[in-house]
Amino acid sequence: MPGRPSKPVQLIKLEGNKDRRTKAELEHREKFEKSLYTGTNFKESPEVKSDPVAHKEFLRLKKLYKHIQYVDGLDEQIINRYCLMVSQERSLQQTIKQLNSDIENADDFEKRAEMYKLLASLMTKLNQTRDMILKLEDRLFLNPTARVKAIPKKPPEDDTKKSPMAEFLKRRAGGNHAT
Repeated sequence: MPGRPSKPVQLIKLEGNKDRRTKAELEHREKFEKSLYTGTNFKESPEVKSDPVAHKEFLRLKKLYKHIQYVDGLDEQIINRYCLMVSQERSLQQTIKQLNSDIENADDFEKRAEMYKLLASLMTKLNQTRDMILKLEDRLFLNPTARVKAIPKKPPEDDTKKSPMAEFLKRRAGGNHAT
């Protein structure tokens, strides 16, 4: 069973929970999170702008993401794809409604069978496309969650500070008896 997804340091601080993370770990994570920010805003693609449903969804997301610094120009492609998918999904739902009414009104059994096959193939292609997009986005760190998962959980160990057992073994090997 996989572990819980990592939370951004900003969220951990807002929650105010005292958890097992040390101050050094939080500082290390925060430093790496800041290195992932580009400081640019995401922009609407021409395809999204020309599609009324996708454009409306983009404007909604832009308003929601306005105060979230973790979403920036790196997320432009995923946001535009999401908006187009929402439009495609709504279009597909309308097509399904139309096909269902056409199926009910069709007198010929062969026409009904063809319509059912068309409907099944459209649903299959849509699901395959969505699965491929999600896999690529996770692998290429194109979404905020994937980037947070990429941050090392612990800072590099300080070589100057050794455990008490390591110091004891070092003294023992050097001829100085530990007492």
